[in-house]
Amino acid sequence: MTAHNPIAVPPRGPYGEIAPGGAIQLPVAFPMKAVPFLFLSFLLLASRAGADEIQLSGQRALETDLYEARLISELRGYAILSGRSCVNCDENTSIYIQKISANGDEGISAEAGTDRYTDRYTYPGQYADYESKRVVEKTRMFYGRCYENEPALLWLSESLTESGWVKSEYLIVFREGHLEHRYNEGRQPSTFYIENSDCRELPGIVAETEP
Repeated sequence: MTAHNPIAVPPRGPYGEIAPGGAIQLPVAFPMKAVPFLFLSFLLLASRAGADEIQLSGQRALETDLYEARLISELRGYAILSGRSCVNCDENTSIYIQKISANGDEGISAEAGTDRYTDRYTYPGQYADYESKRVVEKTRMFYGRCYENEPALLWLSESLTESGWVKSEYLIVFREGHLEHRYNEGRQPSTFYIENSDCRELPGIVAETEP
């Protein structure tokens, strides 16, 4: 099936000059099926432009929706990533957790029909307030067997409040089939586990808080 789209073309004189008197209508034919295909292809390429692909163990590839993405570790079927969800913005580099699932010959990807990143977590380091330039947060992050010999992520933080520095910890344990989240304010009971040789620390950065 073919659609016709009239395009206005100005009439010309015997020497090719544009003649007065308005425009004439010439039918231009193009296949209708080509338009949605090309449009969808453009949208797909535009949405993927800039997002990074990560190489996992075993020469497997993991598609991400992140920019400046980097693989930190693989823990019990999950990829621990760092990156940003946007470019040319004020968003800091963060930590993301993406579930890995087999996807035939296409390798490894996030589970179909699910949001890849429902949360983002603080990248370790020292953060200064973006206005006052005063240090307001100091965070260390550990990954590996960081809780009772189980794969886990552990954040040990100190935040500046009106009454001084307050310690806290955030722990994610990778159980069989689910993630277990724990938060402690005012204490850091999991410090004991960072002495485990299989619990590694991710070096921190120096940055400012987001506006």
